[in-house]
Amino acid sequence: MNTRKFILLLALAMAAVGIAAFALMAVKDRTYVASEAYAPVGEPNRAVAVVYYSRSGHSEAVAREVARTFNAPIARISADYPLDFSGQGKAVSDANAGELPRIEVGHIDLDRVRRLFLVSPIWMFRPATPLWAYVEQANLMGKEIVLVTTGNSRFEQTEIDAFARRVEARGGHFIHHLFLRRGRIYWQKSREDLLAETRARIRDLR
Repeated sequence: MNTRKFILLLALAMAAVGIAAFALMAVKDRTYVASEAYAPVGEPNRAVAVVYYSRSGHSEAVAREVARTFNAPIARISADYPLDFSGQGKAVSDANAGELPRIEVGHIDLDRVRRLFLVSPIWMFRPATPLWAYVEQANLMGKEIVLVTTGNSRFEQTEIDAFARRVEARGGHFIHHLFLRRGRIYWQKSREDLLAETRARIRDLR
């Protein structure tokens, strides 16, 4: 086999591997992965609360682990991004355009909360659009805000700064951003490893 033919076959093989990995990731992003249920034990810690958005369940697992760490109340944000190609396409489109979806939020009393953890995946290098929608309607006056994001790629600091400005505009005090990398297209952390990292890094914020 000549060198040119070998290079062509190698390039085709690498492209095939890349396409297969991308297809696998696309399927995973349309699959909900359940996590251990959570509810506060006894009287919850009213000084802390967790509000989260999760489409495939990874950020939900992280949010529950944060809430479990503080024995805090927790509420889920719901948005119309179903786990199919249409939902995935709409999520990407809205993230690219900065469009805010209509959301519903589980009941949570923020009156006594001093520190609020906002948890979501990263979409197109920024927090998922439902979390931006929540900030626009929530009363964050006087609350410390910790943003916790998960993702397979990376975030843009300019986008995190823009999110922090929206938090400050709503009366909140943005104090920290914690990014938890779930993996890459070619490898993924186990759920156990992701939650262990969550516990370790949240411990510094207690």
